[in-house]
Amino acid sequence: MMIMTVIFPRISVRHINNRMLENGASPPSWDKGLGASAPFYALAIFLKRARKPTPLFDGRFVAKHARPIDKFLAFLHLLSTFGFILSISIMVLLEYVLL
Repeated sequence: MMIMTVIFPRISVRHINNRMLENGASPPSWDKGLGASAPFYALAIFLKRARKPTPLFDGRFVAKHARPIDKFLAFLHLLSTFGFILSISIMVLLEYVLL
Protein backbone atom coordinates (compact mmCIF):
# COMPACT_ATOMS: atom_id res chain seq x y z
CA MET A 1 0.00 0.00 0.00
CA MET A 2 2.95 2.37 0.32
CA ILE A 3 2.78 2.67 -3.46
CA MET A 4 -0.01 5.16 -2.75
CA THR A 5 2.62 7.64 -1.56
CA VAL A 6 3.77 7.72 -5.19
CA ILE A 7 0.47 7.29 -7.05
CA PHE A 8 -1.58 9.92 -5.20
CA PRO A 9 0.87 12.81 -5.79
CA ARG A 10 1.47 11.80 -9.41
CA ILE A 11 -2.18 11.55 -10.38
CA SER A 12 -4.36 13.55 -8.01
CA VAL A 13 -2.08 16.29 -6.72
CA ARG A 14 -0.88 17.05 -10.24
CA HIS A 15 -4.48 17.27 -11.50
CA ILE A 16 -5.58 19.50 -8.61
CA ASN A 17 -2.54 21.76 -9.05
CA ASN A 18 -3.30 22.18 -12.76
CA ARG A 19 -6.93 23.03 -12.04
CA MET A 20 -5.87 25.51 -9.35
CA LEU A 21 -3.51 27.21 -11.81
CA GLU A 22 -6.33 27.44 -14.38
CA ASN A 23 -8.46 29.27 -11.80
CA GLY A 24 -5.70 31.64 -10.73
CA ALA A 25 -4.79 29.98 -7.42
CA SER A 26 -1.23 28.91 -6.87
CA PRO A 27 -0.24 25.53 -5.45
CA PRO A 28 2.16 25.40 -2.49
CA SER A 29 5.43 27.05 -3.52
CA TRP A 30 7.46 25.12 -0.95
CA ASP A 31 6.74 21.72 -2.54
CA LYS A 32 8.98 21.36 -5.55
CA GLY A 33 8.33 17.79 -6.65
CA LEU A 34 9.04 15.87 -3.45
CA GLY A 35 5.38 15.20 -2.75
CA ALA A 36 5.50 16.69 0.71
CA SER A 37 2.18 18.43 0.13
CA ALA A 38 0.32 15.15 -0.57
CA PRO A 39 -0.78 14.58 3.05
CA PHE A 40 -2.11 18.16 3.17
CA TYR A 41 -4.10 17.55 -0.02
CA ALA A 42 -5.47 14.24 1.26
CA LEU A 43 -6.56 15.80 4.54
CA ALA A 44 -8.08 18.82 2.77
CA ILE A 45 -10.21 16.50 0.64
CA PHE A 46 -11.80 14.90 3.71
CA LEU A 47 -11.61 17.43 6.55
CA LYS A 48 -13.22 20.86 6.31
CA ARG A 49 -10.88 22.09 9.02
CA ALA A 50 -7.86 21.34 6.82
CA ARG A 51 -9.24 23.60 4.08
CA LYS A 52 -8.59 26.80 5.98
CA PRO A 53 -5.82 28.93 4.47
CA THR A 54 -2.55 28.83 6.39
CA PRO A 55 0.90 30.27 5.59
CA LEU A 56 2.03 26.83 4.38
CA PHE A 57 -1.04 25.62 2.52
CA ASP A 58 -4.32 27.00 1.18
CA GLY A 59 -6.69 24.05 1.02
CA ARG A 60 -9.82 25.94 -0.05
CA PHE A 61 -9.54 24.86 -3.67
CA VAL A 62 -8.43 21.28 -3.13
CA ALA A 63 -11.83 19.74 -2.36
CA LYS A 64 -13.43 21.89 -5.06
CA HIS A 65 -11.21 20.43 -7.79
CA ALA A 66 -11.00 16.85 -6.48
CA ARG A 67 -12.54 14.19 -8.71
CA PRO A 68 -14.08 10.98 -7.32
CA ILE A 69 -10.88 9.07 -8.20
CA ASP A 70 -8.88 11.68 -6.29
CA LYS A 71 -11.03 11.10 -3.22
CA PHE A 72 -10.50 7.34 -3.50
CA LEU A 73 -6.73 7.74 -3.92
CA ALA A 74 -6.61 10.21 -1.02
CA PHE A 75 -8.41 7.69 1.18
CA LEU A 76 -5.92 4.95 0.22
CA HIS A 77 -3.03 7.36 0.77
CA LEU A 78 -4.22 8.25 4.27
CA LEU A 79 -4.96 4.62 5.09
CA SER A 80 -1.53 3.43 3.97
CA THR A 81 0.25 6.27 5.75
CA PHE A 82 -1.66 5.61 8.97
CA GLY A 83 -0.97 1.86 8.66
CA PHE A 84 2.73 2.50 8.10
CA ILE A 85 2.99 4.77 11.14
CA LEU A 86 1.02 2.31 13.25
CA SER A 87 3.17 -0.66 12.22
CA ILE A 88 6.40 1.24 12.88
CA SER A 89 5.08 2.30 16.29
CA ILE A 90 4.17 -1.29 17.18
CA MET A 91 7.58 -2.53 16.04
CA VAL A 92 9.38 0.06 18.17
CA LEU A 93 7.16 -0.69 21.16
CA LEU A 94 7.74 -4.44 20.85
CA GLU A 95 11.44 -3.92 20.42
CA TYR A 96 11.49 -1.83 23.60
CA VAL A 97 9.35 -4.29 25.59
CA LEU A 98 11.20 -7.43 24.46
CA LEU A 99 14.65 -6.03 25.16
